[in-house]
Amino acid sequence: MLQRLRRTTYARLHGLSLTRRLVMVLVLLVLAAYLLTTSVTVMQLRTYLVERADADLSAYIEPLARSAFTQVEEQAAGLPPSEQQVFVPPNPYYVLVTPADDSVPAIALPTQQINNPPDLGRLETDDPRLGTPFTVKSTDDVTRWRVLAARVENPSGQIGGTIAVGLPLTAVDNTVSQLFFLTVVIGLTTMVVVGVLGWFAVRRAFRPLTRMEDTAAAIAAGDLTRRIPPPGASDEVGSLSDSLNVMLARIEQSFGVRQASERRMRDFVADASHELRTPLATVKGYAELHRFGAMSDPEDVSGAMRRIEDEATRMTRLVEDLLTLTRWDSEPEMSPTRVDLTVLASDVVQDARVRAPQRTVELVPLSEDQPDLVPVVMGEDGALRQVLTNLVANALAHTPPGTPVDVAVGRDDELVVVEVRDHGQGLDEDTAARVFERFFRTDKSRSRASGGTGLGLAIVAAIVGRHQGSVRHVPTPGGGATFRVELPAARSANS
Repeated sequence: MLQRLRRTTYARLHGLSLTRRLVMVLVLLVLAAYLLTTSVTVMQLRTYLVERADADLSAYIEPLARSAFTQVEEQAAGLPPSEQQVFVPPNPYYVLVTPADDSVPAIALPTQQINNPPDLGRLETDDPRLGTPFTVKSTDDVTRWRVLAARVENPSGQIGGTIAVGLPLTAVDNTVSQLFFLTVVIGLTTMVVVGVLGWFAVRRAFRPLTRMEDTAAAIAAGDLTRRIPPPGASDEVGSLSDSLNVMLARIEQSFGVRQASERRMRDFVADASHELRTPLATVKGYAELHRFGAMSDPEDVSGAMRRIEDEATRMTRLVEDLLTLTRWDSEPEMSPTRVDLTVLASDVVQDARVRAPQRTVELVPLSEDQPDLVPVVMGEDGALRQVLTNLVANALAHTPPGTPVDVAVGRDDELVVVEVRDHGQGLDEDTAARVFERFFRTDKSRSRASGGTGLGLAIVAAIVGRHQGSVRHVPTPGGGATFRVELPAARSANS
C-alpha cells in the first residue's frame, strides 16, 4: 500500500510541468529553512527565559529562607501577632516552608491567596529535587511553575527543614506563544510571496527554453530555417542557444546537401537510363528487322551489324565512364608518384595527332617569361593522363575542322598549370557554368550518334579534385574556350 502510494505520488510529481516543480522545490526549501530557524529561535528563547527565571530564584532563595524560617519559628513559639515580623514574598513568587518536624505543617507564603499554586506536596530534607531548579504543574494542571528548593538550618545549627521558591512560567509561555504565532503568520506570508515571485521568476528564466521548444516544434514540422532567438545574456542558456543554432545550421546544410545529392542522383539515373536506352533501342530495332526477315540483302545485314557494333561500342564507353566516375566519387586510395606534366602533355599531344592527323595540336609554354621550374606534381600517372586526354578530345570534338588546339604547360608560383586552348566559337556564360555537370552537352539533341557520353569533363573535375587541384573554364583571347587545370607542385626531390 505504501509503495503504491509512493509510486502514485512520484507519477503525479513528474506529471507536473518543470516550472511548477521548480517553484514547488523552491517553496519547500524556503519552508524547511524557515521551520528550522523558527524552531531553533523558539527553543533558544525559551531556554533563555527559563534560565533568567532560574537566576532570579537563586538570587531570592537565601533571603527568603532566613525571613521565612524566622517567621515560622516565631509563629511556632506562640508569639503574639503584633510581635511577629510578617514576611510577604514579592509578587509573583510563591514560597513553601516545610519544617523538619513532621508534626509542624508546611506553611505557604504569601499570606494572600494564590488560586493555582504549584503542586509540590511536602518537600522532605532528602528530596532529590533539592538544589536544582525543576518545573511542575499547578494544582489545576494548567499553569507551569519553575521551582528551586533547598534545605535550611535554624540558628541553633540544626536542619530546620526545606524551603521551595516558585515562579510561574506564564510570562515565558506567553512570550514564546506570541513569538510562535508571529513566526507562523510571517512564515505563511513569506511562503505565498516566495511562491508568487518564484513562479514569475522561473517563467521568465525559462522563457528562452520555451522559445527553444517552439523552435524545435517548428523544425519538427519541417521548417528547417527556424533558429532560436538569442536570449541576450551570457549564461548557460545563451551558450546552449548558440550551440543549438550552430547544430541547426549544420542540420539544414546536411539536409540541403542530401536533397541536392538525391536530386543529382535522380538526374544521373535518368540521364544514364536515357543514354543507354537510345543505343539499346537501336540494337533491338535492327535485331527485330533481322528476325522478321526484312534484311535479306547481305549489304543491309552488314550495315545493320555495323550499327549494332557502333551502338555497343557507345554503351561500352558510357559504362566505362560511369565506372570511372563511381570510382572517383568513392574517393579511392591513391598511390601517387612524381609526374612530369610536360612529358605527359607531350604524349597526349602525340596521341591526338595520330587520332586526328588533319588537326593541328601543339604543345606550347604557358607564358613567354616561363620560370625555369619543372612542372612536376604528385599524383597518379594514368588518372592525370586521362584528364589531359579528355580535355584534348573535348576540344577536338567541339571545334570546327581546321581549328588549332594548344596544350600549354608551366609553373605559376607553387602551382603547376595545364591549359587546353581551342580557337573555336567558345562557350556562353550559361554553358560555361554547367559544362562540368554530368551528361551535360551543348548539343541539346538526344541522338548521340556522333557525340560523346557527356561525362568527359565531369571525370576531369572528379580526378582533379582528388589531386587537391582545380579546373575551370576561361575564354581564350581572340575567341575560343580554354580549360585551365591547376595542381599543387611537388616538392623538390632534395628537400
